[in-house]
Amino acid sequence: MLDRKKKRLRDLKEAEELKVKGNEALKKGLYKSANKHYSDALELKKDLLPLYTNRALARLKLEDFTGVIDDCTRLLEYNEVFNDGFT
Repeated sequence: MLDRKKKRLRDLKEAEELKVKGNEALKKGLYKSANKHYSDALELKKDLLPLYTNRALARLKLEDFTGVIDDCTRLLEYNEVFNDGFT
């Protein structure tokens, strides 16, 4: 059980680092890199909800509209389940 907790904390830290890298890439207009960083972070921590909105923005800039819809839908679904809806 302690090993699982350590892994979750390690994954959260790494996901946060990837989020920062994605944010930096997004600010520089490197949308493919930002998309990759956010996607990699989501592989580690699927419940880190800001990653979905950030990736949706990167995908919007890449004109990946299906990906944008998927990310926004996933975010709304997670909010419905875990946060009693989206406001």
